[in-house]
Amino acid sequence: MSKGTRIGKCKLCLETKELNFEHIPPRSAFNKDTKYYILDQTELYKKAKEYTFENLKPKSRKEQGGIGEFSFCFDCNGFLGSNYVRTYKKFSHMAMSIIQSNDKKVKAFQLNISEINLLKFLKQITAIFIASNNHSFTESYPELLDFVRNEKSTELSDRFRFYMYLNNEGQNRNGHIHFTNLYGTVCEFTYSPFGFVLSIDNPKRIMQLSEITNFKHYENIKMLDKLPIILNKYPTYYPFPLDYRTEKELNDS
Repeated sequence: MSKGTRIGKCKLCLETKELNFEHIPPRSAFNKDTKYYILDQTELYKKAKEYTFENLKPKSRKEQGGIGEFSFCFDCNGFLGSNYVRTYKKFSHMAMSIIQSNDKKVKAFQLNISEINLLKFLKQITAIFIASNNHSFTESYPELLDFVRNEKSTELSDRFRFYMYLNNEGQNRNGHIHFTNLYGTVCEFTYSPFGFVLSIDNPKRIMQLSEITNFKHYENIKMLDKLPIILNKYPTYYPFPLDYRTEKELNDS
């Protein structure tokens, strides 16, 4: 379903152009016909339990045609599609197949990712965080723009650390930047089968998640016959960053 175009400042090239609707995550990664509500973030935080478990209905109308934003111009959207999106699609379909073919009680999976171009995958994740936030995000962290715009670049400061998990239970998380007491500055994006966390200026590792920052060094590891990664699967019932409590834990609290 087409959502039209808008004139605005592209979040990737930073030029004022005609913007088209950027599916976040890519349309081919199970985001073609997604139906959803747009909620005020403060309202969602205040009434997370009511919306999640008590069937409170949003007052906004239901949207359809995939979740996304008017984030990128046609040229930048095409650049991402040509260079990174296919890799993201390939990994997402692999992960979804593995989740769906196993018992839902399984909480961790080992995947062989030797056939995935991990650098391109990491760049698409970075593009998701750029698309999900407003322009002040990349004004504060311009290195992220350089990393995505140059398809061959492996340069990214150690201040940026990326983490990953699997997800098929709970709610989506929108990738917006948050300033937390426990983890500092983080962005978290969740859309089945993946969840991603970008941690900024925090030297401490987020232990419950699989760190994928080294995907930027893909050129050094791509010749391996097998490249296993273990990913935990977490639910995301509440919108709060890095909250992976189960339905039972939340209802018992």
